[in-house]
Amino acid sequence: MIGIKATVLANDQPIGGDRHDSATAFGEVNRLTEYITPDNTDIQNKYDQLTSTLPSIEDKIIACLRYVADYPYTPSVRVKSDIMGITRVRNDVWLLPAQAMHAPKLNCANRSFFLVSLLRQELPADQLWAVCGNLNVDHQDGHAWCMVRLDRDYILEPTNESVKAKLIPLEATAMYEDIVYFNDNEVRVVPGKQIREPFSACFNCIPWLGDYLAKEFCL
Repeated sequence: MIGIKATVLANDQPIGGDRHDSATAFGEVNRLTEYITPDNTDIQNKYDQLTSTLPSIEDKIIACLRYVADYPYTPSVRVKSDIMGITRVRNDVWLLPAQAMHAPKLNCANRSFFLVSLLRQELPADQLWAVCGNLNVDHQDGHAWCMVRLDRDYILEPTNESVKAKLIPLEATAMYEDIVYFNDNEVRVVPGKQIREPFSACFNCIPWLGDYLAKEFCL
């Protein structure tokens, strides 16, 4: 991980559109910042339910992290809708957090947006981001996670069960390659980086990629 200090401001680009493989559930258009929803009443109520009896912000972060991480995993969220007799199937959807809360399974992106939205009830935007980038283990894959700034910068991993309850110091996360940061206020990118599948820069190979990140995000 490089960290938020290495980023520059980027456009809050639109995602979605009326395409068969659109990244939005109903072909609607959202901007990146609209996937972080601290003002949603359902999200606010869920945060209160999870944290109202907990004494510290660290306890509250871990409670929310455990809750989101306990959703069963799926590589992509598939949504089928029927609107005025027209059936649409979206094979890989970014849900809004209030929608994600009711989904039977979630992938890494939807978990990260959901977790940041919960924690934004108490933490300001300049301390909390959803991050899209690469995870380098025995190979390199696109991944999404969260970063929180407390006494130092930490990664929150809501997908990997083995680390779901930990605040992971930024300097201990060499396998995470951060590229795009965003919250409900802004979007930032680490210049000169390229995101792999499923957020790959290979637009010709990944048909729905254009719904996620424009080429300016994959330099």
